[in-house]
Amino acid sequence: MRFADRLLADAGNALVTAIGRTLRVEEVGRGHLDAARAGARPVLLVFWHSRLLYICHRLAPVGLVMMVSRSRDGDIIARVAAHHGIDAVRGSTSRGGGGAARALARVMKERGVVGGITPDGPRGPRRVLQPGAILVARLARAVIVPVAIGFARKKVFASWDRFQLPPPFARARLVFGEPVEVPADLAGDAFERWRLDLQRRLNETTAAADRPFA
Repeated sequence: MRFADRLLADAGNALVTAIGRTLRVEEVGRGHLDAARAGARPVLLVFWHSRLLYICHRLAPVGLVMMVSRSRDGDIIARVAAHHGIDAVRGSTSRGGGGAARALARVMKERGVVGGITPDGPRGPRRVLQPGAILVARLARAVIVPVAIGFARKKVFASWDRFQLPPPFARARLVFGEPVEVPADLAGDAFERWRLDLQRRLNETTAAADRPFA
């Protein structure tokens, strides 16, 4: 990892931590996550790439392991995640995705941790759910919980994902959707229908997080 990228990651971590501690966060549907974690199956969280930093900041205490791309941006994200005690399995749908999916599923089953994926990452299309999340859930026999965070005030960057950064002391709303179980025998048209349904669920969860601030 380049020295400049390490400095950027460490500065980013300091910013995320400082702002995160001041956010006034309302949680909605936390019982969905608690119920899923209380069950016998592993749990996989899915959330859009634009919201990942403050979801990870908030949920690091649950024992989160993230899939992070093998890219320069991924190096920075993985270092920030490590500062929060979040482990990273490296790979994406475009680079090493199959191996990363199997590795994340194995870690989730063996260590009993909560997995995390941004299913439109690392390069989009924005808010289009790629198959990787479903693959991980099938391999781990995991329950999927959609998650989103919305901010009353924020800067939206001109990046592919429209990345969001709130100012200090902003109000925020963290929403957990209902847990869903991936059928074991998905294939063909059924797989595509299920992918679209999960994408819809995540978009609805995101809309619920944003709605009070629209």
